[in-house]
Amino acid sequence: MKKIYIGKKKYIFNEISSTMDIANFFIHTGIEEGTVVVAKFQTDGRGSNQRKWLSNGNDALFSIIMKPEISLMSTLPIISAFSIYKVLEKFIDTEIKIKWPNDVLVDGKKISGVLVENHIKTDNYSIIGIGININSDHKKNNTFIYPSVSLKELLNEKIQPLEIVEDVLKSFENIYNEILIGKLKISNLSDMLYGLNKRVAFRTNYKSFDRQSENAYYKIISLNDDGTLEVSDNNGKKISINASEIIT
Repeated sequence: MKKIYIGKKKYIFNEISSTMDIANFFIHTGIEEGTVVVAKFQTDGRGSNQRKWLSNGNDALFSIIMKPEISLMSTLPIISAFSIYKVLEKFIDTEIKIKWPNDVLVDGKKISGVLVENHIKTDNYSIIGIGININSDHKKNNTFIYPSVSLKELLNEKIQPLEIVEDVLKSFENIYNEILIGKLKISNLSDMLYGLNKRVAFRTNYKSFDRQSENAYYKIISLNDDGTLEVSDNNGKKISINASEIIT
């Protein structure tokens, strides 16, 4: 199987609306798989559930253009989160967990988020948007369910964002290719899950216009190889979830 290279071609911008916007523009120009768009600052960064991704600069903000088989698209959030996990564990010795399907937490605080947009109607392609808090300050106005933290706050030193971007791209390349050849299975990453073997609340239906949601409680059992999450309900019945958000 042909190896997929990530980041051989990179476009680095000082300021753009979002790296995902530019990546979506590039995809229609016949650009090669693995191309990366990096921004030092975004004026309209996007997060999950139509939230904004906020950064006051000097963070790692980038998108990866992928052209995977449709069956692999659902694995991209976890592959991306695990790639970030592997880089962060080189810097810090505190607990790192993957909050399925798209966040990375350090001691319960959010340090990174992943947003994947899949397009399958015409060309099969995916845009993976990644934000990692590198040098931003999160000590003020940190009132979210999962407070945020940056690498600088954890290490008490300033880090070059582009160095982290390069490390994550290399990590993603290695992990993605191991998945392709069957050397690594998504289910083997279950131990890194936040809330494993615990009953947690899932947002099952989110209404962005009024920020209201419907929630359900499940016990997290494991990851499935297709990137879905195996859970059990109050009666012990096992089900697989393919789209939701953990909120507690």
